[in-house]
Amino acid sequence: MRRENRLLERDRELGFVQSALRQAMGGDGAVLAFEGAGGLGKTSLLQSLRVAARTQGFTVLHARGSELERDFPWTVVRQLFERLLAADPTGTGDGAALTGPAALIRTLFDYDQDHHSGGLAALGDDELYATVHGLYWLCCNLSARQPLLLVVDDAQWADRFSLHFISYLINRLEGESVLVALAHSPAPSAHDAAQDLIMSARASPLATVARLAPLSEGAAREVLTTQLGTAPHDSVVHRCMEITEGNPLHLTELAKEMALRGLPPTASAVPRLRLLSPTSIAWDIRRSIGRLPEPAVALAQATAVLDTDAAPQHSADVAGLDESGADEAAKYLRDAGLLRSGTPYAFHSSVARHVVYADMTAQQRHQAHRRAAASLHAADADPAAVAEHVCRTGPGVPPWAVRVLRSASSQAVHTGQPATAVRYLRRALAEPTPDPSRAHLLAQLGSAELLARDRAAVGHLAEAIHHSRDREVIRAVRPELALALAAGGRYPEAVDVARQSCGTDGPEDPVTTRARLIERVLTRMSRGGSRAMPAYDLPPGAVRAHAAVEAWSRGLPVGRVARFAGAAVADGVRLPDQDVELPPVSLAAWMLAQCDDLPAAERVLTRVARQAARHGRLLTATTAESMRARILLDTGRLAEAETAARSVLRDHHASDLTPVGVPVAAAVLVHCLIETDRPAEAEELLKATGLDGTLPDAAPFVPLRLARGRLSIRLARDEDGLRELLACRALALAEGWLYPSATTEYLADAARALAVTGSVRAARALVLEEVNRCRAFGAARPLAVALRTLASVTGDKGLARLEDADRLLEDVPDTLERARTLVELGSALRRAGHRTQARQPLTAGLELAHGIGAATVAAAARSELRLAGTRLSRVGDGLCTALTPAEERVAQKAAEGLSNKEISRELYVSVKTVEWHLGQVYAKLGIAKRSELPRVLALDGPPVRRSS
Repeated sequence: MRRENRLLERDRELGFVQSALRQAMGGDGAVLAFEGAGGLGKTSLLQSLRVAARTQGFTVLHARGSELERDFPWTVVRQLFERLLAADPTGTGDGAALTGPAALIRTLFDYDQDHHSGGLAALGDDELYATVHGLYWLCCNLSARQPLLLVVDDAQWADRFSLHFISYLINRLEGESVLVALAHSPAPSAHDAAQDLIMSARASPLATVARLAPLSEGAAREVLTTQLGTAPHDSVVHRCMEITEGNPLHLTELAKEMALRGLPPTASAVPRLRLLSPTSIAWDIRRSIGRLPEPAVALAQATAVLDTDAAPQHSADVAGLDESGADEAAKYLRDAGLLRSGTPYAFHSSVARHVVYADMTAQQRHQAHRRAAASLHAADADPAAVAEHVCRTGPGVPPWAVRVLRSASSQAVHTGQPATAVRYLRRALAEPTPDPSRAHLLAQLGSAELLARDRAAVGHLAEAIHHSRDREVIRAVRPELALALAAGGRYPEAVDVARQSCGTDGPEDPVTTRARLIERVLTRMSRGGSRAMPAYDLPPGAVRAHAAVEAWSRGLPVGRVARFAGAAVADGVRLPDQDVELPPVSLAAWMLAQCDDLPAAERVLTRVARQAARHGRLLTATTAESMRARILLDTGRLAEAETAARSVLRDHHASDLTPVGVPVAAAVLVHCLIETDRPAEAEELLKATGLDGTLPDAAPFVPLRLARGRLSIRLARDEDGLRELLACRALALAEGWLYPSATTEYLADAARALAVTGSVRAARALVLEEVNRCRAFGAARPLAVALRTLASVTGDKGLARLEDADRLLEDVPDTLERARTLVELGSALRRAGHRTQARQPLTAGLELAHGIGAATVAAAARSELRLAGTRLSRVGDGLCTALTPAEERVAQKAAEGLSNKEISRELYVSVKTVEWHLGQVYAKLGIAKRSELPRVLALDGPPVRRSS
């Protein structure tokens, strides 16, 4: 049988129990004292002692002290003896317990006398001595027949008369078969008289004292496992230990609360654990608080409000105490076990803080936060710390509070926390502010909302312009409004607003330069804008970058595009003074990638993302990271590309604004999920981010629309996918967006869908047109894709075109396209009857695809290898095939013991997606159940070729 939770790790104490019983049975007398906070198992140890004593023939008498009864005289003594003596109060029966000196206490148990209580309460020293001496002899008489055990639980609440007796008895136990067992918690005050008597009893030479320690994490794990029926995650055990400090009772109650709320013991549950306040724990804390004087309660509330800023000075200010009063109040709280030692003040557990804070009224909290903000502000504390308290107050704060909120919001933006900045500024906006200052505040709020992708940015920026009479302020706000409008898909309006900030004859300053950059980029992005490009003077680097974009979009030779792009970044990474989504250096890096210089593009974008993040330019950083994700995809690093894209999309929701980085990152992620054979997950992603509906006819959304078209085709919705691909192509051609490198994104799928739907001739015409365009451009990757696709739709010269495509990709770090080309080449050789020759490119393609997790390409390679007569190694009974990165993540989590629901929370996917991945994992690894994963995962690796 499993040991009771509160007796876990109590072997030492149970040993003391047996030793004390043996000592008392031997006639030497013994004292056993257990000390510790409530819930550590003192009562359970006493219960174990009572059971063992009865088994060994002891007379067992027990009592419990009570806070509500401690002022009544002899309460504990009467609990100990009255049941034994009630039937024979004169002691003339078999026991003759009240004979001899014990007769001195006859009236103590004579309930027929209605005056005795008052008399005993007023005993003089002589009468008190006679009573405790009589009680001592009562114990001697009782132990004459058989050993006697006196158990007193919660001795700290025993009345002082009973404690006088216990102390008197303990000093006279030698030679008696009597065992006195006490259990007590630390007294709420160091000056408590009962505590002094307990300490005196513990000082006896016959006393064995055991101070109970909290449980270890190992024991806590056992408690949680017992209560929840499943082993908890390490982070859950650690968090539960922080909350309960290893208290067995509190651990048990916390586990019950978790079970009641359906909270699984998984890593994903950890953030919610701190919000749990089990009833028993909360009641103990409230009871402890209720015993304290008013200044101590006020200091506890101040500490709960200040949290990590609870320095003595601030705590005293919030509690309304002077320095000495705060020190005295802190002593009470520490004696009650609520506060840790040292400063700043801190509760022993997060539950204690939560309970104290929750029990304050709303008015108390508002006033306390107002005083906390004032105290911290006077001490020149960090603006964010002050702002947090201001946000929790009602309207009517002093003017300095608004200034602090604005300062804290700027700090939050700079550290990459725009949502926090928005919260501060919205609180500032709730205060009455005159128009000039209000316009500045609205502009700052709108800018922060833009960074947080909040659609309210458009309204607040427009309102800032409306409220301001300062032309310079209006001119500075308009670029922000243009970006917000563009992020909302309103490109024509965005271009008009951007142009209003650019005066062709005005002075060149950061605002003007930014406005011109935004106008030029938005004009290029918006439909129809390419026919009306303004000719503003820009900095040299910007001119070169935009020249590269212009040349690329018109399909001019790759060498010319590369020269412009290289010149734009020749002087290193230089960002504009203000935040823009697509600074010239990012555009130049993107052009380098389209010219097949992927390593240089990655280096530049990595520097841009890091430098922009360091300086709080979130729009620049986000877009650079999404573009870097595309470079990672193009170089075949699918797992890295997926991670980078997810970092951009992590907090994006369907109701948010959609800056340039979002559709770019979404396109990358969809491509990654397609290549790793997770089309269902890609569809879920588009729905979750609101990118599955109608998208604007703007350049940033073209890659995403192409990715969506590919996804539809992979999901066997050929007509839908083809319609989206061809619509994008028609839009690009109509607007002069030739973008020859975009061929790699859609051509193969579009040609395949055209052929499937019956238009083989249309497929050939489409591919031939792209081949000619790609030849004119001259970059290797798009031309290789075009040639490979042409080989698939034309029967003649197919092998030669595939070999040309393979040669073009030899010096290009595009692992994914190289793997596809090798597999296509091997397939063509196998179909031509050259099975032996086919195996080499197929195997090479399979190894490349396996290395990057390209499951769809790897599956095609395996199928062709089997047809070419190659047998693959097996693990168990199943074919040993490569797991995709997503399958590896899910399999690893499952092997660690996580449930499907937990895996879905940790990886931000649905439970159905987890189930689907696990099914794929089982099939690929040749296993039938979850328990085999730890063994088989260690054996998984790239397929090993065996000759037939």
